[in-house]
This record gives sequence, C-alpha cells and structure tokens, in this order.
Amino acid sequence: MLLDDSGNRVSRFKELNVSLLLTIILMLAMSLALVYSAGNAREDYTHFNKQLVFVCVGIIVLFGAMYIPPRMYYALAYLAYGLSILLLISVLAGGVFGLGAKRWIIIGGFTLQPSEPAKLAFVLAASRLLSDWRDYVGWKLIGAFALLAAPITLLVMIQPDLGTSTVFVILSVTLLAWYGLPIRYFLVLFLPLFSMLYHVSPALIGAVALIGLGWLKRTGLNWIWIICIAIVCGFATMGAPIAWDQLEPYQKKRLTTFMDPSADPLGSGYQVIQSQVAIGSGGFAGMGYLNGAQTQLRFLPEQHTDFIFSLAGEEFGFIGTSLILFLYSLIGWFGFRAAAFMKNQFMSLVTAGMTVMILYHSVINIGMALGNLPVTGLPLPFLSYGGSFMLSCLCAAGMILSASLYRREY
Repeated sequence: MLLDDSGNRVSRFKELNVSLLLTIILMLAMSLALVYSAGNAREDYTHFNKQLVFVCVGIIVLFGAMYIPPRMYYALAYLAYGLSILLLISVLAGGVFGLGAKRWIIIGGFTLQPSEPAKLAFVLAASRLLSDWRDYVGWKLIGAFALLAAPITLLVMIQPDLGTSTVFVILSVTLLAWYGLPIRYFLVLFLPLFSMLYHVSPALIGAVALIGLGWLKRTGLNWIWIICIAIVCGFATMGAPIAWDQLEPYQKKRLTTFMDPSADPLGSGYQVIQSQVAIGSGGFAGMGYLNGAQTQLRFLPEQHTDFIFSLAGEEFGFIGTSLILFLYSLIGWFGFRAAAFMKNQFMSLVTAGMTVMILYHSVINIGMALGNLPVTGLPLPFLSYGGSFMLSCLCAAGMILSASLYRREY
C-alpha cells in the first residue's frame, strides 16, 4: 500500500494510467488489422502470424516492465548499456547483411536487431548518469555524457544505419534538456552541425548561425569563445561536401529524393510517390478495409513496415490517419505528464526519454510517408511489422506506465 499526498493509504493499482494502457492496446489491434491487410492481396499471412506472436509476447514484456520498480532500473542501467555495446559489436563482427547494412544477429534461431534494445539501454544509462550528477551544470557533465553517447551512436552509424543513429542524437538532446541544461550549451554543441547545411540554403542557414552566435553573446559568453565557435562553424561548412561523400549511395538517393521525388519516379522516388498517391486516394473516409488500390495491388512497397501509415490513409482516409495522430498525441501527453509528476529524478528522465523515442519515430515515419521528410527506414511505433522494434516499443511503454505506478517514490 502507498500513501497519497494527503497521507491516505491507496492501492498501487489505482496509480496505473489505464487510459495510456488502453491507448496502446487499441494501437496494437490496429497494427494487426493493418498487417493483415498488407498481406491479404497475395493471401500471404506470414507477416500477420508473426506480428500476432510479437504482439502477444510484447504485451507480456509491457506488463513485466510496468511492474519493475525504479530502483531496479537504476541498478541495471549500466549493465544494460554494456550488453548493448557488446551486441552492437557482434553485429559488425558477424551480423546478418540485408538492406545494404549489417543490422541483425541470430540468437537461438531468432533474429534480433540490437539497435532497438540499445535505445532503451541508452536512455537508462544516460538517465542514471544525469541523476548521479544531480543539479550540476557544466562542460564536465557534457563531456561525461558525450563519452556515454558517442560509442553507441557510432556503432549504429557504421552498420550503416543513419536513421537509427539520429534517434540517439534526439534522445541526448531530450535528456539534457529535461535535466535542465541551459540553451547556450545546445547552441555551442549544435551550431557547427547546423552550419553543415549551409550549402542547402546559404541565406537561411547563415542568418540562423548569426542569430545563434548573437544569442551566445547575450548569455554572457566572452568574445574569444564566440570567435572560436564561429571558426568551428566555418570549418564545418567547408567539411560538408566531405561528409556527403562518406554517405552510402542509398543514403544519398534518399536525401535527393526528399528534395525532388519526381526526379527519379521509377527509382529512389518510387516509394514516396506511391505513398502520397495512396494517402491522397483515401480521401476523407477511405476506400474501405481491404479495398485499397495501391496497397492491395502491391504498388506500395514495404507497406507492412515503413509505409504502414500510407496503408491506413488509403483504407481509412483522413478519419483513420487523424485517429492515429490523436493516439500518438495521447501517448505524448500521458508520457510527459508522468515524467513531470515523477518524484524520482532518474525515472523522470527515463520516462521523458522513452516518450520522445516513441514520438520521434512517429513524426519521422509519418513525415516520410507524406513526403515531407527523407526516407530513413524508421518504423511506426506499435503499428509497423517487426519483432525487435515492437518489443522495444512495448518495453518503453511499460517503463512509462511504471512511472505512473511508482510516481510517489523518490
């Protein structure tokens, strides 16, 4: 039994965020329906059968993660991080090659994508690091954080998996911001990276960089530091072409397709164009379940994974896609609310990180389906087909629910 804010005894189960739990279960049901539809045209239900297993196992993982207390997550954080590093190294040493990269390993007959649980492990380890430093703010903290973030990010990047590596960058920014790192530190860290986009829009990027440097001056940073940062930004701008040359051919195609899908309508732009056609043909109410032309006639590639949002748009229209967006909004609201009210700083950081991980995947995947963002290969949480990703998302959801169960514990 627990004591509420008034000193009255309450059951721990009453602390559970039932609304969030029901939201996730509804999305899992939608996932099964959409994956079934994706295989219906060929009467191939292999993906559906596997997804059903993934969902059932994932629900067990969700409830298991939900009832693990914060102190146990804290104790296991660095161990989980270390195991993730070893798994990522094993991928490079003898992983399964596919889709232009080594991203999977086979354990006991099961295929595992280590970069998925690595996201959870990174959030746990980074949250423990920040909570151990308490309220300290300074470059020593940022240096320690960088030593934690760099290895796991680089191991994913060299698979190569640029899309997933961006997740670790976003998680790093989220956790540091939730911890309370002042904005001037973010400007110092990211202005050089932002300057690499100068060749895309010189006027816009140059103006933003100047505004950022001016803001740094307002925060009290001396001129020597500002000049040094400006020089680094200049070198970053000149180094952008070199960075471009280091990208894999398929990554370059994805970026150029994002800028102009019609430039290669039968090649790298095909997926984006077919996705836009599918969503547009759905109209307001959709063409009906199992009746989508683009999806049932197999014009839309990867419709059970990366482009499952397009399938939903064609068959259920604006109503269906709006429902999906609403459900993700609910997850974001419940997640950030749980993080804000969590008395345990470590678990507050974990909850914020897991929430952003889910939302970032959602934004990137939906933007990709609409043609507003480059095709990165990031699946849609709780909806896309996939074992490692589904289990990771449900484990993350379990940690968010755990925050509601244990929110009164320090």
